[in-house]
Amino acid sequence: MLRAWINPHYVQENIVQDLRRKFRKNRPFSHLELPGFFKEEKIRTLLPALHREKFYLKNSDLFTFLQTNDFKGTKNRTLQQFRLFLSSPEFVHYISFLSGKKLHHTIDMFGTVYKNTHYLLPHDDQVEDRKIAYFLYFSTLTKKDGGKLLLYASKNKKPSAVAHHILPAFNTFAFFKVSTKSFHEVEEVISATQRVTITGWFHGN
Repeated sequence: MLRAWINPHYVQENIVQDLRRKFRKNRPFSHLELPGFFKEEKIRTLLPALHREKFYLKNSDLFTFLQTNDFKGTKNRTLQQFRLFLSSPEFVHYISFLSGKKLHHTIDMFGTVYKNTHYLLPHDDQVEDRKIAYFLYFSTLTKKDGGKLLLYASKNKKPSAVAHHILPAFNTFAFFKVSTKSFHEVEEVISATQRVTITGWFHGN
């Protein structure tokens, strides 16, 4: 099943072992950024399916962006199939191996769109049994567009300074370990280019 969805490069044994090491070593906390991760023909079918979903404005002092409901309730077969793949024993085992975290097959999955002036302030994602946060990017942004995922170093359990950033690029899959120091932020979008993602969490005990 993995080879039906994933770029063959990322299922080679030596590459998988190397990614496992990189995940653990990456700072300011364990993460990976995998460009061209899925087979492009699969991703090309996901984007129009995503745009057919209804998006709702999420707005508070901490964030402003658009988000769908969780895809566990979607009637779109393309999105259903993608959710089934990400929650499949094969893919969950793959992410478990890369991250070193014991995960179960419960996932969250929804779409987000950040338009001009949308943002998400620093937070750590620690809710219930979330273990791995993930992001699949459908947009390619430049530094001038904003919308970078900012990863923070922390001090005394508070974010201190940006230590790394991930610039959204089409078909890049990124994920990080949720912990007491996994502070991250979506930088404000400052252009007409929309930041479109499918995102969510893998859960564990």
